[in-house]
Amino acid sequence: MRKTFAIFAAAVLLSGAAQAQNHPQITNGDFETWTFDGANLPNYFNSFQTADGLFSGLAYDKNNRQVKRSTDKRPGSPGSYSCSIWSRKVSGVVAQGNLTTGRVHAAAMSATGKNNYNYSDRDGSNTNNGVNNPCAMPFTGKPDSLVVWVKFAPSGTDSSHPYAKVTATIHSDFDYIDGYAQTSDSKYVVATAINMTIAKTNGQWKRLSIPFKYTNNGAQPKYILLSAATNAYPGGGNENDYLYLDDITLVYKQSYRLDIPSQGWATLCLDFNAKAPAGAKVYTVTELVAGYAKLQEIPAGSIIPANTGLLVRSDASSVTFESSIMDPMSVSGNILEGRTTAGSCQAGQYYVLSPASTKDRAVFGLYQGTSLAANKAYIEVR
Repeated sequence: MRKTFAIFAAAVLLSGAAQAQNHPQITNGDFETWTFDGANLPNYFNSFQTADGLFSGLAYDKNNRQVKRSTDKRPGSPGSYSCSIWSRKVSGVVAQGNLTTGRVHAAAMSATGKNNYNYSDRDGSNTNNGVNNPCAMPFTGKPDSLVVWVKFAPSGTDSSHPYAKVTATIHSDFDYIDGYAQTSDSKYVVATAINMTIAKTNGQWKRLSIPFKYTNNGAQPKYILLSAATNAYPGGGNENDYLYLDDITLVYKQSYRLDIPSQGWATLCLDFNAKAPAGAKVYTVTELVAGYAKLQEIPAGSIIPANTGLLVRSDASSVTFESSIMDPMSVSGNILEGRTTAGSCQAGQYYVLSPASTKDRAVFGLYQGTSLAANKAYIEVR
């Protein structure tokens, strides 16, 4: 549904109510830092070259390290690199590519042996190139979901075991084990996010959103053990199966209370994907024609992408936008430019929402100030 509203001259910038939140994330989850072992291992992550256990020497081949920095990054990434892991054959058995925020423990000859696993080695670390790389990742957050971009390229067909995997366990102050054949007692587990069915992506990057399931057993978050492997089954897959990983992020339940002035209109821009609330009308601005703004309504319940400029109409004094882990809708043709941080501007550079607005129409005006408020949206003068 489209509606049209007039643009009038004004020079008042409206402010809104916002609360910023900072939440723990996976350190180097964007895979941009590789100073520990050059292009062979991302900082704060570990693989076979830092493994322990009786067969750690057999598991590691310095000429085939099974981890590599890659310039094949996910679409839209602001970074330069991703991380690739791959499988190889060891004594006729497929050794999967393995990456973890903990330490790899290799102490069984059989791929299915219970003494092969990843674990949070709280006291363990390795030093190389003057860099100390820990073998456990401290963590105190309670996220809703784990988001990871993947590209899975198996070299052949294993119809019995066709999937790669990504898992994360938030746990208490304990050297938690996460393996194919064994895990630590569940009393240490705060929450788990598990995807054991990552299928071939046919050369494309895919965004995965994996919800955390909480135990509610009283355990408190102290560490997070994240692991990725080229197959979800020990010894499964083929030699030279590749799994690419990029931009691992943790998504938290967030909300934003937008104050609505008495005129009934406000602009908004959020740094998280948000659900369009039922108690308001939410619009984008598609064009200005002869001084009029053409609006495109976003249906209630739709998931609005982060960093989208919005125009909101409500008779309530405030409207709350809740974050969502669902995939956002596609927004195109929007000329509202959103900001999530305050910044400077030149006078006369933007149209802003004016207090001259009425309940029946939104009024924009030329802004003569030199600073823009955070979490608001503007229309640049063309």
